[in-house]
Amino acid sequence: MIDSAGPVRRLAAFGLLMGLAAPLAAQDSATGGETSARGAAAPVLQAIRATEPPQIDGRLDEPAWSGAPTARDFVQFRPDPGEPASERTEVRILYTDDAVYVGARMYDSDPAGIIRRLARRDEQVTTDIFHVAFDSYFDRRTAFRFAVSVAGVQSDGLLFSDTQADDDWDAVWESATRTDETGWTAEMRIPLSQLRFAGSSEDGAGSTWGINFRREIARLEEASVWSPLPEDGSRLVSAFGTLRDLRDLRPRRNLEVRPYVLSSATRAPGTAADPFYTATALRQTVGGDLKYGITENLTLDVTVNPDFGQVEADPSVVNLSAFETFFPEKRPFFQEGSDIFGFSVGPGDDQNNESLFYSRRIGRAPQGSVTGPADYRDVPAATSILGAAKLSGKTANGWSIGFLDALTSSEMAQFSTPGGTLGEQVVEPVTNYAVGRIIRDFRDGESAVGLIATATNRRLDSGGALSFLADQAYTGGVDFRHRFANGNYEISGHLIGSTVSGSPEAIERIQRSSVHYFQSPDSRHGLDPTRTRLSGSTSTVSFSKVGGGNWRYGLFGENRSPGFEANDLGFQQNSDYRVGAIWVNYEQFRPQGPFRNWGVNAATWSGWTFRGERQFTGGNVNGNFQLKNFWRGFAGFNQEWAGLATTALRGGPTLYQPSQWSSWGGMFTDSRKPVQLGAVFNAGGEYHTATGRFGLSPNIRLQPSSRLQLNIGPSLQWNEQAWQFVSRPSAPDGTHYVFARLSQQTVSITTRLNYTFSPDLSLQFYAQPFVSAGSYDRFMEVDDPRASDFSDRFRTYGENEIRRLEANGFGLYQVDANRDGRADFGFADPDFNVKSFRSNLVLRWQYRPGSTVFLVWSRDQQSFRNDGSFRLGEDLTDLARIPSTNIFLVKFEHWLGL
Repeated sequence: MIDSAGPVRRLAAFGLLMGLAAPLAAQDSATGGETSARGAAAPVLQAIRATEPPQIDGRLDEPAWSGAPTARDFVQFRPDPGEPASERTEVRILYTDDAVYVGARMYDSDPAGIIRRLARRDEQVTTDIFHVAFDSYFDRRTAFRFAVSVAGVQSDGLLFSDTQADDDWDAVWESATRTDETGWTAEMRIPLSQLRFAGSSEDGAGSTWGINFRREIARLEEASVWSPLPEDGSRLVSAFGTLRDLRDLRPRRNLEVRPYVLSSATRAPGTAADPFYTATALRQTVGGDLKYGITENLTLDVTVNPDFGQVEADPSVVNLSAFETFFPEKRPFFQEGSDIFGFSVGPGDDQNNESLFYSRRIGRAPQGSVTGPADYRDVPAATSILGAAKLSGKTANGWSIGFLDALTSSEMAQFSTPGGTLGEQVVEPVTNYAVGRIIRDFRDGESAVGLIATATNRRLDSGGALSFLADQAYTGGVDFRHRFANGNYEISGHLIGSTVSGSPEAIERIQRSSVHYFQSPDSRHGLDPTRTRLSGSTSTVSFSKVGGGNWRYGLFGENRSPGFEANDLGFQQNSDYRVGAIWVNYEQFRPQGPFRNWGVNAATWSGWTFRGERQFTGGNVNGNFQLKNFWRGFAGFNQEWAGLATTALRGGPTLYQPSQWSSWGGMFTDSRKPVQLGAVFNAGGEYHTATGRFGLSPNIRLQPSSRLQLNIGPSLQWNEQAWQFVSRPSAPDGTHYVFARLSQQTVSITTRLNYTFSPDLSLQFYAQPFVSAGSYDRFMEVDDPRASDFSDRFRTYGENEIRRLEANGFGLYQVDANRDGRADFGFADPDFNVKSFRSNLVLRWQYRPGSTVFLVWSRDQQSFRNDGSFRLGEDLTDLARIPSTNIFLVKFEHWLGL
């Protein structure tokens, strides 16, 4: 069943997380001072042009460094905001026509206490690290972040919308570090081609950028910054200091090319009778990426025939709901760009999954299937991406621009008929996907208005095998944000419209989907099988206090029409609701009693359908803390009162849903230690039925050396559901909605091992064995869907009404609903036992900046039995015997900067 209150309950969590999010750039006092966008004193640093570029070796012994002005007097961001940093830090900036140079000395009174851990590039581990962030647009909203750890491990990212971060943004730059008796040093060379900025003015005054530095001391869990940030995290880029006197700089229309060559071998189980089976399938392919600076503000990214074989596999899940499972994007080309292309259509933190642009639609698994009898089938696992291009950038006068276009190929499935005839059938059409985004900032980024449009166009044959797909799908919207009262208060919202067109079959399919269920007798619209177009809208508005002190609060409202549909290029789970919410949050950022910091949050919400029927009303309280011994914890409790579930019968009438509760919590030991332990639990149930669930996920992280990290995370889930949906078979007297009692157990163990030979050479291993079994009994059907009493709402089948048969190795139930001795309808035995084992082993060598070799071994084993028994020992033994698919891959990427 869907958690109808989820979109709003998560708003409370979002409010809490906003207060706890640690900034990713820097802060502190200054030499001299200017006025920031919020009127506070901001430090100023002068850049010095270097006549002789320093050598990047971490020594900082060139004369140019000693003659450059110094940024010092860092202050803490945590654990004591605004207090002087416990250790001294000094930073200097040089520049040439080609690059900006950063030299930082991190003094340390206990050099032996410096925590030095190796990791893969962009991997977060507990270690000492130095960051620099450049607001080279000087728009107080956007910045490019570069960081290097004491072990020489690089990371980078893009800061946008003042406080948001895109850590998938990557640049090509150089760095070096050294340790000595006084602490450690970091030296960076950042090519101007990796930054975006306006050229120097004609009058020779020189350019001004925003800048900030951040130092993290791992053993103290201390973060100090040069330009002070508000302790509540409400401002980041807008609180940067300034870097002045960057003279005679000209943006570079750089050209970067990254071609790749890939070879792979796939060994999979099969039979010699299968005409499409090859014991070892070999594949070679080439492709590449291109990045070109069209203007000083706009960059074009192009990928041709991309391959993402080095990407980690998705985790296994058993989804018993009618709704699609969300999986995050892991492909590098599509990961970058959340600052421009991200457009959430729902409230709260994890509800940001609902978005107008869900890049995993591009290259998805084919949506068609082979129809008719076939002994053997060969269906592509994914749709080939012929090419994709992104145009993005930000102008000097505050316009952010983004456009993405991708073309995927037609995919054919091959099949063999019982007579031995070979054939093929189209299972995915040629499709073009496009998304465009424009944002205009005002008042130094305090206010903004944006536009977005998405388009999906499929090349379909009239009356063909894929006529169930829409041929055109469009969305368009406007959003706004306005901060006032020194940026401490914000009003924001959006208005989006959608339209989908296609054959009557395609539009009827959308109307019947779990997003809409227009066939329900309680639907406001009602199913129209002749319709060839479906349109709708959604809108939100919120008011919140986002900064200034310990207290935050907000109001939120959303209105989503029954016909709103964005799933061709977006991710959307439901429609037809109106919801309102209120939340309040208190954060203590400074040490107090046994705590380093703590916070508590409360929220309440309620929602109705467009017909005015109340779907849900709920509230929760949650909080988190960190103790002075560096242990962390969180907990929460959620209450939802009885309401009407419009989707529980999956196209049937509205069903009464009883009151329910849920709770969660977790505790983690000191992350600085070689051994960190943790555990997370979740629990919930209904007050008037036997429904209940409990989950426990312990975790152990081992860091026995600076090179090795091992995470082992078992997960155990128990689910007892008194009324789990089974089927909706048709009978002469109408549709019957069949439910049953479900007893389900799930166990998985997620293991990640990282061994870093050097900052440029690393080995990563991921593995997840997964077993889930569900047993159904006490079958029943809906009798009175709106009855509040369980026995009135459902009627349990008697022993003489239902019987189980075996057919082709699968169970089948037959029901004699009118008790005349003959079966009126039937349904498949829903019992299941699902097992899988997925793993990836990746050796990654960056043999020069931007150029990488990947050696990959992927393994996949899967099994399904129509058996609800759960026997962990036997299941794991059986899992080891399941034939596996193994993929061995070598990929060579070479970066060329032209």
